[in-house]
Amino acid sequence: MISLSTSFRSREITDPEAFVEYLEKLDIQGVELEYRLTDRFFSGMKDPLLKSDLQVTSVHNYFPHPTSFEKLKPGGDLFLLSSPDQEERHRAVTWTARTIEVANDLEAAVVILHCGRVEMEPEIQKLHGFFKENRLISPDAQTFIGRKLDELDGLKPEYLDSLLFSLDRLIRVAEKQGVVLGLENRVHYHELPGCNDFEQLFSEFAGGPVGYWHDTGHSHTAELLTIVSPGALLEKYAKNLVGLHFHDAIGLKDHLAPGTGESDFSAIKPFLRPDTLTVVELKPGTTDEDVKKGIDFMKSYLEE
Repeated sequence: MISLSTSFRSREITDPEAFVEYLEKLDIQGVELEYRLTDRFFSGMKDPLLKSDLQVTSVHNYFPHPTSFEKLKPGGDLFLLSSPDQEERHRAVTWTARTIEVANDLEAAVVILHCGRVEMEPEIQKLHGFFKENRLISPDAQTFIGRKLDELDGLKPEYLDSLLFSLDRLIRVAEKQGVVLGLENRVHYHELPGCNDFEQLFSEFAGGPVGYWHDTGHSHTAELLTIVSPGALLEKYAKNLVGLHFHDAIGLKDHLAPGTGESDFSAIKPFLRPDTLTVVELKPGTTDEDVKKGIDFMKSYLEE
């Protein structure tokens, strides 16, 4: 089954019914609802969507974006599940629980979570600068990366403990609602979970409704920057895999239509099972032509 995230149009289409009609004309079977859609928009979209032939396969936290926070930028990090601040963490758990309940109402299988970050100065632009100058393997770059990763390791325990605290509460909600929590690999090295952190989380909540959600573009970027070894995430967490965000990338630019960039999707194929969710996730403003190119590519890819 090919599912499409609403990310590619959610900033542009203002008519909920027209949006559903547009989605129905595409060669897809499912849709992922994501955090850019407001609760006002969703209230007009819900009934047409449920009456359509499209299946809501997944929901990306925080969904729908609450009107009460309309001054805040929508995003998967609207509130941080990893925050050591109790009040922030409480908001994160409360609003994530709301997303889980919405997913249950829509009969979606998975809620995708951003799990927060370690608060530090990551100096991402400097890291990207080394890449753009083709100097990632230089002594200066490797010293810089080593120093930042050491700093990360020193700060991480407090934030990982806070994340465990949040997930412990959300696992109970997910069990009650019959929804799986998909923990997504992130694009920046200071975001959680890191490559080795998933192991602790899956061990802690073994048997619970929690799994690994793989983002192809995030993995591509982390591998280019030498933060993660090529293929390491899927190889390590294949048994926990519940779904993937498929998008292509060129260098550090991602969320492109699959088949239009430099990603090697053939390496992913062995890890896919019949029940693995496959969601095409494209950047806002992607053209109709590229949307169709991405869907056509995925159709051929999955049928091979």
